[in-house]
Amino acid sequence: MKLLLQCERLTLVTEDGINILACYNDETYDTNDFNCVSNPNKKPLYPHLRAEVRDNLEEAKSKLEKLPKEEKKPETKSTSSVGLALEEMLIKTIATASVDKIVEEVKPQLNDYIFKTFGLVPQIHEIKTPNGTHEIKGVTHEKFDDVLKLVNLDIPVFLTGAAGTGKNVICKQVAEALGLDFYFTNAVTQEYQLKGFIDANGTFHETQFYKAFTNGGLFFLDEMDGSIPETLIILNAAIANGYFDFPTGKVEAHPNFKVIAAGNTVGTGADIEYTGRFQLDASSLDRFAIIEIDYSPAIEEAVSNGNMELVNFARTFRKITNQVGIRCLFSYRSIERIAKLELIEMELPEILKISLIKGLSKDDVNILVNEFNNHGFNNKYTSALAKIA
Repeated sequence: MKLLLQCERLTLVTEDGINILACYNDETYDTNDFNCVSNPNKKPLYPHLRAEVRDNLEEAKSKLEKLPKEEKKPETKSTSSVGLALEEMLIKTIATASVDKIVEEVKPQLNDYIFKTFGLVPQIHEIKTPNGTHEIKGVTHEKFDDVLKLVNLDIPVFLTGAAGTGKNVICKQVAEALGLDFYFTNAVTQEYQLKGFIDANGTFHETQFYKAFTNGGLFFLDEMDGSIPETLIILNAAIANGYFDFPTGKVEAHPNFKVIAAGNTVGTGADIEYTGRFQLDASSLDRFAIIEIDYSPAIEEAVSNGNMELVNFARTFRKITNQVGIRCLFSYRSIERIAKLELIEMELPEILKISLIKGLSKDDVNILVNEFNNHGFNNKYTSALAKIA
C-alpha cells in the first residue's frame, strides 16, 4: 500500500498502483462508490468525507501518474513482507493521527452542543463498600473523595469554610455513597438537642443524634462552632467511648454510626465576618480530622450552565469583597439564580439587584465597580453593576 496524499481528515493511498483508495479510521474505502473495501459490513464513507475525497482526487491521480512504472505494477510474492507491514503501519498511524486531531478540535464544540441541547450531563461516581456498590449522580466537590475515605474509616471529620461552599451537600453525598441514612442538627445550644428528653407523660423524644447513634447513619452537626462548648462534651464522649447514657439508659453505638461536623471558622472563635462563634476546646478539635472546603470550580460551572463569564465574575467579586471588607456572599445559589433569570431575558442590572447585591449601599456598589476597574476586569456583569451604582 503506497501513500499518495495526506488530506485533512483522511489519507489517499494506492494498493495496486492503479486504483486509489481512501484510508480513514483504520479502514479503506473505494473512491468511486465510497463503499468500505476492508470491511463490507461497515457503512459507506461519511458524506462530508466524500467531499474531501473528491476535492483531492485529481492531485492524488497526478501523484499516482508520477510513480515509477515498476511501482504501479501489482505487487508480487517477492515483495518484502516486512516492508509492506511497515508501510501499512505508517499509513494507519497517519490516519489515526488525523482522527485524533479531529477529535481534539471537534470535542469542545460537540460538548457545547450537547450542553445547550440536553443540559449538563450528570457525572456518575461509583463507590464500592462492604455493604454493596452505590452510585452518586451529579457534580461532586473536589474534596468529596477525601471526606468519604475518612468517614469510611470511622474518622470524624470537621469541614471548615465560608458559607455557601457546599459543606452540607458533601455530607449528604457521603451518606448516599456509603448507603447510610442522613441525620442533621444545627448549632446545639441545649443538651436535650442531642440527648433527647422524657416529657411529663413519660414519653421519650428522640433526637437526630439518638437515631443515628442507635440505628446507624451519618450524623451531621452543622455550625459546630456556633454550638455551646459544654454541649459538645456529649458528642466528644459518644465518639471516644462508643457508648452514651441517654435519658432512657446506656446505649452502645451502632457499628455504622458516622460523624461529620462543619463550621465557618476553625474553632478559634468569632471574627469580623462570623460573629457569635465559640472557641472550641482542644479536646473537641482533636476528635476530628479538619478539611478546608472552598468554592468548587466544577460546581460553579455546573450551576451556571457552563457560563464561564458569570463564574469568573463571581470569583473576582469574592476576591474584591474580601480585600475591601464588604460583606456580600456570592454563593452557588447566587450563581444559579442569576443564570436562571438570564434565561427569561430580565434586565441584567435588575437580576444582580435581586440575586447578589441585596442590602448593599450605593457607596459599596461604587467601591466594587472601581475595584473591578482597578483589576482590569470588565464584562457584561461589571457593566450591569456600574448601571446600578
